Amino acid sequence: MAPNGRPPLYSDPEFLSEKIDQYFDKLEPGDIPTIAELAFELGFASRNALWEYEKKPEFSDTIKKARLRIEVDRTKRLVQSGTPTAGLIFDLCNNHGYKNPQHLKHSGDDDDDTPIKTVNKIELVAVKPNDNAAD
Repeated sequence: MAPNGRPPLYSDPEFLSEKIDQYFDKLEPGDIPTIAELAFELGFASRNALWEYEKKPEFSDTIKKARLRIEVDRTKRLVQSGTPTAGLIFDLCNNHGYKNPQHLKHSGDDDDDTPIKTVNKIELVAVKPNDNAAD
């Protein structure tokens, strides 16, 4: 009987956890951890492999904790004075389940020349288990 695809890179959650810790430990002060770099350092061919491991019950908490460490970095940077936010918002939306909806508000008649006001806000929406915004 032929095997179904390539064997997984990790079969032991503890070993994966150690590899993740090694990634974070090797970061120099000022280095910015990223999901893509974490996936690369773990030997994955894409960051989507992290999502696939997160779907496996034995690896779920390990991957969630690693993603949370990166999310904490992003949210701290958002509140730091003088930090450009566009890239942080992009990362939070694409890797951590945040949404950045745009709400258009207008008043007056349809023929009115009153300018349309765009209001941007960030809100955290709960991500269902095994449901990732970046798939």
